[in-house]
Amino acid sequence: MVADTAVTPKTVYVSEPGLLDLMADLWYGKFFIIIGAVLGVIAALIFFSMAQPQYRAEMLVGPAERGTGPDIKALLPENSSFAVQYLVNSLGSQDSNDYIRFEYMLRGVTVASQLVDDQIVKDGVARAGLFGAEGLPEDFNADSLARFLDKHVSVQPVGTSPLRRVVFSHPDKEFALYLLQLLYDKTDGVIQQDVRSKTATRAEYLQNAIQETQHPDHKRALTSLLMEQEHISMILDMDEPFAALVVEPSSVADKPAWPRKAIFWPAFILVGCFLGFFVYQLRKAVKQSAS
Repeated sequence: MVADTAVTPKTVYVSEPGLLDLMADLWYGKFFIIIGAVLGVIAALIFFSMAQPQYRAEMLVGPAERGTGPDIKALLPENSSFAVQYLVNSLGSQDSNDYIRFEYMLRGVTVASQLVDDQIVKDGVARAGLFGAEGLPEDFNADSLARFLDKHVSVQPVGTSPLRRVVFSHPDKEFALYLLQLLYDKTDGVIQQDVRSKTATRAEYLQNAIQETQHPDHKRALTSLLMEQEHISMILDMDEPFAALVVEPSSVADKPAWPRKAIFWPAFILVGCFLGFFVYQLRKAVKQSAS
Protein backbone atom coordinates (compact mmCIF):
# COMPACT_ATOMS: atom_id res chain seq x y z
CA MET A 1 0.00 0.00 0.00
CA VAL A 2 1.43 3.29 -1.13
CA ALA A 3 1.08 6.18 1.26
CA ASP A 4 -0.10 9.50 -0.15
CA THR A 5 2.57 12.15 0.00
CA ALA A 6 1.39 15.76 0.08
CA VAL A 7 3.42 18.23 -1.95
CA THR A 8 3.92 21.49 -0.07
CA PRO A 9 4.26 24.50 -2.34
CA LYS A 10 7.44 26.46 -2.12
CA THR A 11 7.16 30.02 -0.88
CA VAL A 12 9.00 32.49 -3.04
CA TYR A 13 10.22 35.55 -1.23
CA VAL A 14 10.67 38.70 -3.35
CA SER A 15 12.92 41.23 -1.73
CA GLU A 16 11.89 44.86 -1.85
CA PRO A 17 14.19 47.06 -3.93
CA GLY A 18 16.53 48.99 -1.72
CA LEU A 19 18.84 51.95 -2.04
CA LEU A 20 21.53 49.87 -3.73
CA ASP A 21 19.03 48.75 -6.36
CA LEU A 22 18.04 52.35 -6.99
CA MET A 23 21.68 53.39 -7.30
CA ALA A 24 22.27 50.54 -9.73
CA ASP A 25 19.27 51.58 -11.83
CA LEU A 26 20.52 55.15 -11.88
CA TRP A 27 23.94 53.94 -13.03
CA TYR A 28 22.64 51.62 -15.73
CA GLY A 29 20.11 54.21 -16.87
CA LYS A 30 22.59 57.07 -16.94
CA PHE A 31 22.43 57.26 -20.72
CA PHE A 32 18.66 57.87 -20.65
CA ILE A 33 19.04 60.35 -17.78
CA ILE A 34 21.68 62.32 -19.71
CA ILE A 35 19.49 62.34 -22.80
CA GLY A 36 16.58 63.58 -20.67
CA ALA A 37 18.74 66.35 -19.17
CA VAL A 38 19.82 67.46 -22.65
CA LEU A 39 16.20 67.52 -23.79
CA GLY A 40 15.36 69.53 -20.66
CA VAL A 41 18.03 72.09 -21.57
CA ILE A 42 16.65 72.33 -25.11
CA ALA A 43 13.12 72.76 -23.76
CA ALA A 44 14.35 75.48 -21.39
CA LEU A 45 16.05 77.32 -24.26
CA ILE A 46 12.84 77.18 -26.29
CA PHE A 47 10.83 78.37 -23.28
CA PHE A 48 13.11 81.35 -22.60
CA SER A 49 13.15 82.30 -26.27
CA MET A 50 9.34 82.40 -26.33
CA ALA A 51 8.75 83.92 -22.88
CA GLN A 52 8.34 87.69 -22.68
CA PRO A 53 10.12 89.09 -19.59
CA GLN A 54 7.76 90.69 -17.09
CA TYR A 55 8.83 93.63 -14.92
CA ARG A 56 7.09 93.97 -11.56
CA ALA A 57 6.10 97.52 -10.60
CA GLU A 58 4.90 98.29 -7.08
CA MET A 59 3.28 101.23 -5.33
CA LEU A 60 2.47 101.48 -1.62
CA VAL A 61 -0.65 103.44 -0.68
CA GLY A 62 -2.41 104.19 2.57
CA PRO A 63 -5.40 106.17 3.81
CA ALA A 64 -5.07 109.91 3.36
CA GLU A 65 -4.61 111.73 6.64
CA ARG A 66 -7.17 114.43 6.29
CA GLY A 67 -9.97 115.87 8.36
CA THR A 68 -13.19 116.49 6.51
CA GLY A 69 -14.40 118.68 9.32
CA PRO A 70 -14.29 119.40 13.03
CA ASP A 71 -16.27 117.40 15.52
CA ILE A 72 -19.48 119.26 14.84
CA LYS A 73 -21.30 117.40 17.61
CA ALA A 74 -19.67 119.93 19.94
CA LEU A 75 -21.40 122.73 18.02
CA LEU A 76 -24.87 121.34 18.66
CA PRO A 77 -26.91 122.48 21.65
CA GLU A 78 -26.85 120.32 24.74
CA ASN A 79 -30.52 119.43 24.35
CA SER A 80 -30.19 118.41 20.70
CA SER A 81 -32.38 115.49 19.76
CA PHE A 82 -31.10 112.00 19.10
CA ALA A 83 -32.18 112.27 15.45
CA VAL A 84 -29.99 115.34 14.88
CA GLN A 85 -26.99 113.68 16.54
CA TYR A 86 -27.49 110.56 14.41
CA LEU A 87 -27.60 112.71 11.28
CA VAL A 88 -24.39 114.44 12.29
CA ASN A 89 -22.66 111.09 12.83
CA SER A 90 -23.84 109.90 9.42
CA LEU A 91 -22.42 112.97 7.70
CA GLY A 92 -19.18 112.91 9.66
CA SER A 93 -15.71 111.92 8.60
CA GLN A 94 -15.65 109.64 5.55
CA ASP A 95 -11.90 108.97 5.48
CA SER A 96 -12.10 105.20 5.95
CA ASN A 97 -15.05 104.83 3.59
CA ASP A 98 -13.28 106.77 0.85
CA TYR A 99 -10.16 104.63 1.27
CA ILE A 100 -12.21 101.44 0.96
CA ARG A 101 -13.81 102.87 -2.17
CA PHE A 102 -10.36 103.64 -3.54
CA GLU A 103 -9.25 100.05 -3.03
CA TYR A 104 -12.23 98.59 -4.88
CA MET A 105 -12.57 101.25 -7.59
CA LEU A 106 -8.90 101.05 -8.58
CA ARG A 107 -9.62 98.23 -11.05
CA GLY A 108 -13.27 98.98 -11.73
CA VAL A 109 -15.19 100.12 -14.79
CA THR A 110 -15.55 103.70 -13.54
CA VAL A 111 -11.81 104.26 -13.46
CA ALA A 112 -11.28 102.22 -16.64
CA SER A 113 -13.63 104.57 -18.48
CA GLN A 114 -11.22 107.39 -17.63
CA LEU A 115 -8.30 105.51 -19.23
CA VAL A 116 -9.86 103.83 -22.24
CA ASP A 117 -9.11 106.73 -24.62
CA ASP A 118 -5.47 107.09 -23.56
CA GLN A 119 -3.29 105.99 -26.49
CA ILE A 120 -0.40 105.06 -24.18
CA VAL A 121 -2.75 102.74 -22.27
CA LYS A 122 -3.97 101.17 -25.51
CA ASP A 123 -0.41 100.51 -26.69
CA GLY A 124 0.55 99.06 -23.32
CA VAL A 125 -2.44 96.72 -23.19
CA ALA A 126 -1.65 95.53 -26.72
CA ARG A 127 1.95 94.65 -25.73
CA ALA A 128 0.95 92.68 -22.62
CA GLY A 129 1.35 88.90 -22.52
CA LEU A 130 3.61 86.20 -21.11
CA PHE A 131 4.49 84.72 -24.50
CA GLY A 132 4.44 87.59 -26.96
CA ALA A 133 2.04 90.48 -27.35
CA GLU A 134 -1.60 89.50 -27.02
CA GLY A 135 -2.80 92.50 -29.00
CA LEU A 136 -5.68 94.86 -28.37
CA PRO A 137 -9.17 93.31 -28.22
CA GLU A 138 -11.44 94.22 -31.10
CA ASP A 139 -14.15 95.47 -28.75
CA PHE A 140 -11.76 97.44 -26.55
CA ASN A 141 -13.86 99.47 -24.14
CA ALA A 142 -14.13 100.27 -20.45
CA ASP A 143 -15.39 96.77 -19.62
CA SER A 144 -12.53 94.98 -21.39
CA LEU A 145 -9.99 97.36 -19.85
CA ALA A 146 -11.49 96.71 -16.40
CA ARG A 147 -11.10 92.96 -16.98
CA PHE A 148 -7.48 93.54 -18.00
CA LEU A 149 -6.82 95.56 -14.83
CA ASP A 150 -8.54 92.96 -12.65
CA LYS A 151 -6.34 90.24 -14.19
CA HIS A 152 -2.98 92.02 -14.17
CA VAL A 153 -3.20 94.51 -11.28
CA SER A 154 -3.32 93.17 -7.73
CA VAL A 155 -3.94 94.98 -4.44
CA GLN A 156 -2.15 93.18 -1.62
CA PRO A 157 -2.46 93.88 2.12
CA VAL A 158 0.68 94.78 4.04
CA GLY A 159 0.52 92.78 7.25
CA THR A 160 -2.28 93.94 9.51
CA SER A 161 -1.82 97.61 8.61
CA PRO A 162 -4.23 99.59 6.41
CA LEU A 163 -1.48 99.96 3.82
CA ARG A 164 -1.94 98.32 0.43
CA ARG A 165 0.68 97.30 -2.12
CA VAL A 166 -0.49 97.80 -5.70
CA VAL A 167 1.41 95.46 -8.07
CA PHE A 168 1.43 95.41 -11.86
CA SER A 169 3.62 93.28 -14.15
CA HIS A 170 4.29 94.19 -17.78
CA PRO A 171 7.01 93.68 -20.42
CA ASP A 172 7.59 97.46 -20.55
CA LYS A 173 8.69 98.74 -17.17
CA GLU A 174 8.12 102.37 -18.18
CA PHE A 175 4.50 101.61 -18.98
CA ALA A 176 4.14 99.69 -15.71
CA LEU A 177 5.20 102.78 -13.77
CA TYR A 178 2.99 105.01 -15.91
CA LEU A 179 -0.13 102.89 -15.42
CA LEU A 180 0.24 102.61 -11.63
CA GLN A 181 0.57 106.37 -11.24
CA LEU A 182 -2.29 106.97 -13.67
CA LEU A 183 -4.55 104.52 -11.81
CA TYR A 184 -3.84 106.28 -8.54
CA ASP A 185 -4.48 109.76 -9.96
CA LYS A 186 -7.70 108.80 -11.74
CA THR A 187 -9.14 106.78 -8.85
CA ASP A 188 -8.47 109.48 -6.29
CA GLY A 189 -9.82 112.09 -8.70
CA VAL A 190 -13.05 110.17 -9.35
CA ILE A 191 -13.73 109.80 -5.62
CA GLN A 192 -12.89 113.44 -5.01
CA GLN A 193 -15.23 114.58 -7.78
CA ASP A 194 -18.02 112.37 -6.45
CA VAL A 195 -17.64 113.77 -2.93
CA ARG A 196 -17.51 117.31 -4.34
CA SER A 197 -20.79 116.74 -6.18
CA LYS A 198 -22.50 115.26 -3.12
CA THR A 199 -21.15 118.07 -0.93
CA ALA A 200 -22.57 120.71 -3.27
CA THR A 201 -25.94 118.94 -3.25
CA ARG A 202 -25.98 118.78 0.55
CA ALA A 203 -24.95 122.43 0.87
CA GLU A 204 -27.73 123.54 -1.46
CA TYR A 205 -30.27 121.47 0.46
CA LEU A 206 -29.09 122.84 3.83
CA GLN A 207 -29.24 126.43 2.58
CA ASN A 208 -32.83 125.94 1.50
CA ALA A 209 -33.66 124.20 4.78
CA ILE A 210 -32.18 127.06 6.81
CA GLN A 211 -34.33 129.59 4.96
CA GLU A 212 -37.48 127.55 5.48
CA THR A 213 -37.10 126.59 9.16
CA GLN A 214 -38.13 128.94 11.94
CA HIS A 215 -37.07 126.91 14.98
CA PRO A 216 -33.84 128.39 16.43
CA ASP A 217 -32.35 125.05 17.51
CA HIS A 218 -33.07 123.48 14.13
CA LYS A 219 -31.58 126.48 12.36
CA ARG A 220 -28.48 126.31 14.57
CA ALA A 221 -28.04 122.59 13.84
CA LEU A 222 -28.54 123.07 10.11
CA THR A 223 -26.08 125.96 10.12
CA SER A 224 -23.47 123.72 11.78
CA LEU A 225 -24.05 121.06 9.13
CA LEU A 226 -23.69 123.69 6.41
CA MET A 227 -20.38 124.78 7.94
CA GLU A 228 -19.29 121.14 7.77
CA GLN A 229 -20.06 120.95 4.05
CA GLU A 230 -18.24 124.23 3.43
CA HIS A 231 -15.23 122.87 5.27
CA ILE A 232 -15.29 119.75 3.07
CA SER A 233 -15.45 122.00 0.00
CA MET A 234 -12.35 123.83 1.20
CA ILE A 235 -10.52 120.51 1.63
CA LEU A 236 -11.56 119.42 -1.85
CA ASP A 237 -10.23 122.63 -3.38
CA MET A 238 -6.76 121.89 -2.02
CA ASP A 239 -4.32 120.15 -4.35
CA GLU A 240 -3.61 117.14 -2.14
CA PRO A 241 -4.56 113.44 -1.98
CA PHE A 242 -8.13 112.87 -0.90
CA ALA A 243 -8.94 109.16 -0.49
CA ALA A 244 -5.48 107.55 -0.51
CA LEU A 245 -1.94 108.71 0.05
CA VAL A 246 1.13 107.45 -1.81
CA VAL A 247 3.39 106.08 0.92
CA GLU A 248 6.00 104.75 -1.51
CA PRO A 249 5.92 105.93 -5.14
CA SER A 250 5.81 103.40 -7.94
CA SER A 251 9.10 101.63 -8.57
CA VAL A 252 10.32 98.72 -10.67
CA ALA A 253 13.38 96.49 -10.47
CA ASP A 254 15.99 96.50 -13.22
CA LYS A 255 15.77 92.74 -13.68
CA PRO A 256 12.55 91.06 -14.83
CA ALA A 257 10.54 89.26 -12.16
CA TRP A 258 9.44 86.55 -14.62
CA PRO A 259 10.69 84.12 -15.79
CA ARG A 260 13.25 83.49 -13.06
CA LYS A 261 16.15 81.58 -14.53
CA ALA A 262 17.29 80.33 -11.12
CA ILE A 263 13.98 78.46 -10.83
CA PHE A 264 13.14 77.44 -14.38
CA TRP A 265 16.59 76.12 -15.41
CA PRO A 266 16.83 73.51 -12.60
CA ALA A 267 13.15 72.66 -13.02
CA PHE A 268 13.49 71.86 -16.72
CA ILE A 269 16.67 69.84 -16.18
CA LEU A 270 15.21 67.85 -13.27
CA VAL A 271 12.03 67.11 -15.20
CA GLY A 272 14.14 65.97 -18.15
CA CYS A 273 16.24 63.67 -15.94
CA PHE A 274 13.11 62.21 -14.35
CA LEU A 275 11.52 61.53 -17.73
CA GLY A 276 14.73 59.91 -18.95
CA PHE A 277 14.85 57.63 -15.90
CA PHE A 278 11.15 56.85 -16.35
CA VAL A 279 11.77 55.78 -19.95
CA TYR A 280 14.64 53.55 -18.79
CA GLN A 281 12.47 51.89 -16.14
CA LEU A 282 9.64 51.41 -18.64
CA ARG A 283 12.05 49.84 -21.13
CA LYS A 284 13.45 47.58 -18.40
CA ALA A 285 9.96 46.45 -17.36
CA VAL A 286 9.03 45.63 -20.96
CA LYS A 287 12.17 43.50 -21.38
CA GLN A 288 11.51 41.63 -18.13
CA SER A 289 7.91 40.89 -19.08
CA ALA A 290 8.98 39.69 -22.53
CA SER A 291 11.52 37.27 -21.07
